[in-house]
Amino acid sequence: MAKEKNEQLNNNGNRRGMSPKSRENLRKGHKPNKRASLEFSITVALRKLSLEACPERFLEPEDYGKGFTWRDAVAKRIWIEAAKGNYRVYPELLDRIDGKVLQPIGGEDGEIIFRVIQDR
Repeated sequence: MAKEKNEQLNNNGNRRGMSPKSRENLRKGHKPNKRASLEFSITVALRKLSLEACPERFLEPEDYGKGFTWRDAVAKRIWIEAAKGNYRVYPELLDRIDGKVLQPIGGEDGEIIFRVIQDR
């Protein structure tokens, strides 16, 4: 009779940490890092929610019935605020469109050690 293998996989698609003895390796009184799990990640929750339909009460009247998602509604609001002159959204808007400005890394005496050159 052959031994049956435990083929259960973790969330990452491998068997790491799936051994029944892996919990025994933790020091007594210590808990596993539950924050490392994707189900507790706020970023994962926000990305999932951003693709859901946005209720009409959060939309402009001219956008009713157009099937806007939360992501669409937030993007449009950023543009509206920028057009109204809200200078606080300018950096966010420009970073999203053009990307963040690359900063050179300086060494001793202010000489540049590393600089990334981008073609535009």
